[in-house]
Amino acid sequence: MIPSPPSAVCAAEAVEPYQFCSDPRFSPGVRKRSRLITAALPCLLGLGGLYQAVASALDRRSYPPPGRLVEIDGGFMHLKTAGEASPTVVLETGLGGMSSAWGWILPETALFSRVVAYDRAGLGWSDPVPGGQSAFAAAGRLHALLARCRIRPPFVLVGHSMGGLLVRAFAHLYPGEVAGLVLIDAVHPDQHLRSAAIAEHMHTGFRLLKAIPLLARCGYVRLTGLFDAWSEGLPARQAAESDSFLADSRHLTTTRDESLAWESICTEVRCTGGLGDLPLAVVTAGKDVLPGQPELQRELAALSTDSVHLVVPGADHVTLVTRHQYARHVVQAIRHVVQKSRRSGSGRIFSPQLNR
Repeated sequence: MIPSPPSAVCAAEAVEPYQFCSDPRFSPGVRKRSRLITAALPCLLGLGGLYQAVASALDRRSYPPPGRLVEIDGGFMHLKTAGEASPTVVLETGLGGMSSAWGWILPETALFSRVVAYDRAGLGWSDPVPGGQSAFAAAGRLHALLARCRIRPPFVLVGHSMGGLLVRAFAHLYPGEVAGLVLIDAVHPDQHLRSAAIAEHMHTGFRLLKAIPLLARCGYVRLTGLFDAWSEGLPARQAAESDSFLADSRHLTTTRDESLAWESICTEVRCTGGLGDLPLAVVTAGKDVLPGQPELQRELAALSTDSVHLVVPGADHVTLVTRHQYARHVVQAIRHVVQKSRRSGSGRIFSPQLNR
């Protein structure tokens, strides 16, 4: 039923001619308050923007890049390395992530292998680059970054969430350089097509992300700590670094742009096929699991004939990386693939020129 306009309701209730109905929404007091609110809103937005600018400047001073800045495609990309032994483990974060998210996993992996954490273009300490978002383009920039830093294959690629799509793109483009993969609660490229629950969850999150850059510029994201849960549980330094970028409008604009390119990224990865007998470990969160997710994770494990699949009880999609007790399971999976790659390394040829 469609309600009648206010004027029609007033006319029906009138009992005397020429008696005017007054709508309280338009009384002089309300009009005055409305004018005050209208005048105050730009001031509040201006104050929020000033707060955001000052806080961002302080963050840049407090949290300088812990690694190297290397020029790639006309911008600088941030990369941090630790450890020495081969193969080199390369860590790829998910949507909205950056290198500090590996606060537990990087140092513990460095005890048995060389490890690299980096920030994709436009995220963390890395500059944005022109052009749209693409899984193959991101893989190409990562490859150029590793080559520029003289970090040679073989590589064990580790991808969390959306990062799982990107490491699969890298393995497709440079198969001769990849010794193994670890997928951490990774995205299946068909998940939003095959599970209504996952599709609804993603739709809700992506709809929010469309407004996030503006909310960040106004200081709202920082004031409310909107994304603080994404870093909860990390070591204090890495948690503070993550929080600073999860309130940064540039970082969040790139996050929004990656979400807008989701379907095209998934389409790229659908074309990559299986992994043959490449060593693979799939680590899956055991908490807050949406319908359809277990089957999709098992399909990821089936990408290789040489795979293991570990479900971590108590860990959700984020805490699987950010909480130490769960991140240790990820490190164990990385160690497993590293050891497998070392045992099979004598039978493999790692060549930068080899492509499928």
